[in-house]
Amino acid sequence: MQAGRSMRLFSWRGFLGLGCGLALVFFWGLVALRIATYSENHIGVSVLWIIPLALVAMLAGALWRAAQLRRAGMALLVLGLLTVVGVVLLDRLNVLVEYESWLERGMPERPF
Repeated sequence: MQAGRSMRLFSWRGFLGLGCGLALVFFWGLVALRIATYSENHIGVSVLWIIPLALVAMLAGALWRAAQLRRAGMALLVLGLLTVVGVVLLDRLNVLVEYESWLERGMPERPF
């Protein structure tokens, strides 16, 4: 039974899920590094651009759940959902804001 599961992992659904999951983990690593190393809260690109990748990760998680990879599918669904909520909060709470939006908002300081 384990051999069947590992074979499903190396299908297009498996590669889609692994790629999205690794990309989201890499994204959050870069966000944490950016917040830890720079004191300013404006960046050149909006963090909201990652939302489509998070939605694809949630789709891949749903596909994994349908393919009997329940724990991995649930992990992808949760990671995608937390990414969507997290990037919206990063933008709305002025933690990481696109430069033009930061100027329009009156150059707010980072809340911490």
